[in-house]
Amino acid sequence: MINPILLALCWICFGAGCSKIAVRKNRSPSNWFMLGMAFGLIALAIIYFLKPLKSNQKKITVNPYLDVKNINDASIFQKDNNYWYYLDKAHKQVGPMSLRALFDNYIQGEISKASFVWNDTMKNWTKLYEVTHLSNLLKKDSTN
Repeated sequence: MINPILLALCWICFGAGCSKIAVRKNRSPSNWFMLGMAFGLIALAIIYFLKPLKSNQKKITVNPYLDVKNINDASIFQKDNNYWYYLDKAHKQVGPMSLRALFDNYIQGEISKASFVWNDTMKNWTKLYEVTHLSNLLKKDSTN
């Protein structure tokens, strides 16, 4: 007769083994623990030969020139109804666009803090970092 303690210990070992492999393969460790306890060596073999699932986490690239604490402050973007323009590297006028689109161009690196911007409420072309309501969205940095 098989010792019940030894049998329970085997169930737990198979479950723990399946669970540990499931974590490495991006699968549910709790489900595989139960399957390992119920089916033992068969479940262990199945999880071992399964391909890993692709992770659902997206890589997020953070712009070092961006002040992250102010990104969620969408009130600046909502209040501004002006058409914005900027001068590209060849000093050609690009626009019209919303303030949000202008800021997205800054995040993507198409323009820098030193790029000239303009809208119809401004007298002259001004550098991006000199626009008062935009300056708090830009991280204080001397490289751009």
